[in-house]
Amino acid sequence: MSSSLVVAVVGVCGTLASAIFTQLLSQRTKLQELKHVERLRREEQEAAEKQRKTDQLRSCYVHLNANDRNYRDAMLAYAYVLKAGSPSEAEVAEVAAARRAQRDARAEMQMIASDGVLDAEYPVNIQLTRAYSRLKRIETESHVSVREPLLEEIIKLLDAIIPLLARVRVIMRKELGITNESPG
Repeated sequence: MSSSLVVAVVGVCGTLASAIFTQLLSQRTKLQELKHVERLRREEQEAAEKQRKTDQLRSCYVHLNANDRNYRDAMLAYAYVLKAGSPSEAEVAEVAAARRAQRDARAEMQMIASDGVLDAEYPVNIQLTRAYSRLKRIETESHVSVREPLLEEIIKLLDAIIPLLARVRVIMRKELGITNESPG
């Protein structure tokens, strides 16, 4: 009888231990699942944040590229109007609006762009600023012999911006992972 009692006690203890062991394994499995889910959630958040920053950068670069070109084109059109005669108030206002838009886009870009993009865009901004200051000087100049050479100089300045813009665009596209092309 004592051996059957030992067998019964061992059986009961085994049954109880089995239930406890199963519970512990279940808890461990749930804990691992929770850790896995948390890791996945964190990775998704990081990926979403990275995508948000990339989208913000792309938007900023698109606006800067468009506004640099628009500002250049507005000044070029204005220079040709000055060459042909006197500009209307609408043409003067267009250059002023293009200048403000470019300045605003550049200010945003300065806060989020890489140093490479900032360094490449700097000469574009310098050329645009030079052209604008010369256009303003022409507005006050009444003598044609002084205006003509200045207008030709402005047109050359504005034409020289095209390859600079192309270089900036390549750097922006490379930074956004759109191309592997190096600026040339």
